[in-house]
Amino acid sequence: MEPMTTPVELLDDSQRAAVRERTPVLQVVGAPGTGKTLVAVATVVDRVERDGVPADAVLVLAPTRVAAGALRDTITAAVGGTTTQPLARTPSAFAFSLLADAAASDDEPPPRLLSGAEQDVVLGDLLAGHRESGGGPRWPDGLREALPTRGFRDQLRDLLMRTVEHGLGPGELADLARVHDRPEWAAAAQVLREYDEVTALQRPGAYDPAWICTAAADRLAGDPELLQVVRRRIRLIVVDDAQELTASAARLIEQVHAPGMGVVLIGDGDVTGQGFRGADPARFGRLAERLAAGSGTTPGRAVLRTSHRRGEALLAATGRVVERIGATTGVDHRRPAPREGARAERPVEVVTVRTAAQEAALVAGRFREAHLGAARVPWSRMAVLARSGSRLEQVRRALVSAGVPVQERAGTGPLHEHPVVRSLLLALEVSLRPDDQGCSAAEAVDLVTSALGGADPVALRRLRRVLAAAEREEGGARPSEEVLAGLLDQPAALRLMGFDAAPAAHLAEVLAAGRAAAARGEAGGWAPGVTAETVLWALWSTAGVADAWRAAALAGGAAGARADRDLDAVMTLFGAAEAYVDRLPGRGPDGFLSYVRSQEVSPDSLVARARPTEAVAVLTPQAAAGREWDLVAVVGVQEGVWPDLRLRDSLLGAEALVSVLRGRPVEGTPGLRAAQAQVRADEVRQFYAALTRARESLLVTAVASTDEQPSSFLGLVDPVDGERVPVDVPPPLTLRSLVARLRADLVRAHREGDQAARDRAATHLIALDEAGVPGADPAGWWSGRPLSDDRDLQEEGPVPVSPSRVQVFSECRLRWLLGSRGGEAGDFSAAAVGTLVHDVISASPEAPVEQLTEALRSRWHELALGDGWVQRREWTRAGRMLERYVAYVAEAAGAGRELVGVELDLTARHERARITGRVDRLERTADGDLFVVDLKTGKTRPSKKDIEHHPQLGVYQVGVVEGGGADLIDQASGAADPTPATGPPDSTPATGPSDPTPATGDGSGPAGDPAYAPDRPAPGTAGAALVQLGAPGSNPGAGHRVDLQAPLGEDPDPRWAHDLVARTAEGMAADRFPASPGEWCRVCPVKFSCPIQPEGRMLA
Repeated sequence: MEPMTTPVELLDDSQRAAVRERTPVLQVVGAPGTGKTLVAVATVVDRVERDGVPADAVLVLAPTRVAAGALRDTITAAVGGTTTQPLARTPSAFAFSLLADAAASDDEPPPRLLSGAEQDVVLGDLLAGHRESGGGPRWPDGLREALPTRGFRDQLRDLLMRTVEHGLGPGELADLARVHDRPEWAAAAQVLREYDEVTALQRPGAYDPAWICTAAADRLAGDPELLQVVRRRIRLIVVDDAQELTASAARLIEQVHAPGMGVVLIGDGDVTGQGFRGADPARFGRLAERLAAGSGTTPGRAVLRTSHRRGEALLAATGRVVERIGATTGVDHRRPAPREGARAERPVEVVTVRTAAQEAALVAGRFREAHLGAARVPWSRMAVLARSGSRLEQVRRALVSAGVPVQERAGTGPLHEHPVVRSLLLALEVSLRPDDQGCSAAEAVDLVTSALGGADPVALRRLRRVLAAAEREEGGARPSEEVLAGLLDQPAALRLMGFDAAPAAHLAEVLAAGRAAAARGEAGGWAPGVTAETVLWALWSTAGVADAWRAAALAGGAAGARADRDLDAVMTLFGAAEAYVDRLPGRGPDGFLSYVRSQEVSPDSLVARARPTEAVAVLTPQAAAGREWDLVAVVGVQEGVWPDLRLRDSLLGAEALVSVLRGRPVEGTPGLRAAQAQVRADEVRQFYAALTRARESLLVTAVASTDEQPSSFLGLVDPVDGERVPVDVPPPLTLRSLVARLRADLVRAHREGDQAARDRAATHLIALDEAGVPGADPAGWWSGRPLSDDRDLQEEGPVPVSPSRVQVFSECRLRWLLGSRGGEAGDFSAAAVGTLVHDVISASPEAPVEQLTEALRSRWHELALGDGWVQRREWTRAGRMLERYVAYVAEAAGAGRELVGVELDLTARHERARITGRVDRLERTADGDLFVVDLKTGKTRPSKKDIEHHPQLGVYQVGVVEGGGADLIDQASGAADPTPATGPPDSTPATGPSDPTPATGDGSGPAGDPAYAPDRPAPGTAGAALVQLGAPGSNPGAGHRVDLQAPLGEDPDPRWAHDLVARTAEGMAADRFPASPGEWCRVCPVKFSCPIQPEGRMLA
């Protein structure tokens, strides 16, 4: 059996020298990729194997929880055996263990860390108490308006944490406020004193993350016996990424250190990424000097001189950047020897494009090329880094769209704001209410459309319809939302309403399970065993969505990513509930509900999250610290974004406080220059850290346009003479894109007669089809598919022609066809408001505006618009429609026209067309001619030029003169008994039964119909008009507008409307309905099914 290779045997010469060095305090410096973490592991192994140091006697510290976990696993595997202490921890975790040991020895409550959300709650309560009592600290006048905001609490928490992180208390902060004339610091010092008192009283044993290292150091300093126990236990301290140490962590190490104890500090001041948490790259060297001075020696220094990550080209590019960083840990480590065997064809590439969308598409294309090409780079070996979070999100979406798997980022923002968590908490609240208190109408709609109810907009509309019908049967007039809220405690009744009520019935069962789990005891309190966990679990398990979400998550894609996020949020919620119950076992689920909803920042959670093993990482430079990938794209390198040279000081001066504590000037010109230099250094460090994550290939991108300019950083990476020319982004390298291009080439070559090109495209498509690629088989193309229904769209005989649809047909026959079969999805609320206004007007066409408004108010609940700005906007718009209508009625009376009737059915025949429609308002002139009025409640209107030959008005006039006028008069007078129409005004079926009644031959109407009797004089037409109630002009407060069309006989071409009706009937009876481009395409509701639109995703 071959002996196992130890980490020491894998080291290069400079690494081996650093590991074998036995200087009491050793500073190991190396550029990114030189193996600093490997040296940390090898140092522990070497001391254990060669010096006999027990593994338990080695303290290894790493800056983050993730880094410590990875380091711990590696060291444990290398050392072997078991230990009583974790082999690698963060400084905070080490401090926590010290405080836990001290608490156990003193019989005190075990310590716990306060989360950021809990800190925010305490500060929010303090500030709210100050406002209510009128007391509290005196804040500067310019800050008073900001006090109630979340942003102010964030700034205050940042200042307080920086204060305690540097070991300062309220008194020291108040002293600094007096010295530097910062009244906001004095106010914050008073808040800090109250904060300490409240947390000590309400949360004994709780520590802020920023203070825990200071608290541990103070405890060691005040307890010599405990300090000796710790020092006897530790013989070696190894700190990886020591440049990330905060002031409190450095103080804790100094407190633990004793002469004879070995210390190895490993890091690189050029890549500090935890500066926002108080890390100072210069602290690395100062700490080594102070520790060595404590042992009466000078610190040793070892330099790692070989890069195991970057080749020569990458080293040259990053070397030009690192030269712009101040030397906090020297410069002798910045130019290591290049890695041998670098094989990338394009190791460093700087590219500019014209838009941010092209930038995202470029990165997606390069990543797919790297994964599918000869290099076969795994997804997990690629990463996108950006300074801007918005740019990262844009690239994330482009990668997902291109079929590139992307690691999901952890949720940000308060937990209770996540949609799934919000619905679960609302269901929890409803379940905890007394039996006589249900939920409100708005809450019922929120729940039924959430994941617990599962109703989409279409299902919600169906549910509203069935609830409204049930309410009418009972003789009630409540809105459908109120009916829903009243039935959510009756699952059985909802089940009896059928399929359309299924979402509500399911929700009612979920709430019933929650109420059953939230049982009350005899004394009115919660029954034994009732906790937030038990009630939430009852709701979640009854909802029954876990399996579906799990399947979606495993399937991948955009839906899978969304399911991953939702499951992560639910896991975090249950983790918070578990922690709450463990911490406060006597509190009920109502306490947990208040606790979660009071949190206004992202929760700290250690629960497991879904993370694909093969996915691209999309990160900021800070999150990428300590990691490497074969291919790295650094995007969004724009002027003003990277570097962002705006001064970092916050509202309350947290950065200024740190500068004061570090001895930097903060006032006047020297202070301004020092702040600018610090910002510039931080920006260059972040950029350098991002570039050095690449192992094989580095892609740096920026946008060059009139609005955005590339950063000067590009010139450091790849110096060029003159201006950098933006490149053209090729189509995405996806199978869908490939099939589309081949199909386009095939059709184009066939049309142009290029048989060779046609055959090449066909050959590739055949190969793709044989591989099972969707879309490559011609049998699946629209033109090659068999008809799903071979019946004629229009039966033989008369063709129904609706006046309102003639214009759509004239513009685009395809839109008419799809829309008449239900393909349009318009603004439901606007259409519903217009329909209701029509109904109110038709019930009392001559009523004053006050009566119409009251009638509208009595029926307004039927729209179910709920509360909010949408309801208020639509109410105002509807009221103005009524005002305009009444104004028009007065105008018509003044013109000498009398009302004949409203909502009348028009039926007439002309050649093959059977005109069927609804007349909103019919008027008669003094001469006896009929005037058709169409009330428009929509937001669009025709131009004055278009109104002359407006199709809808023209068809109305044809209907009147072709025999329909007499029938309209009969309907209005009650002589006729027309079949009641259904549906919205002027809506008719697209197809209908053929009319077997033959025409009279003279165009006067069906033979035998009394309305068309030869001895009855047919009324003439006085024209027609559109009365614009919804869109009278650019001013919403303007009055009505009348678009008048002259009588057909007065037009230079009196037969134009007759010809239009005949052509329309023949076209509707045809077998082809082509798409016609025009200005209407911009707002076309069926463009996703249109072959001439990009959204149609089909070839013409």
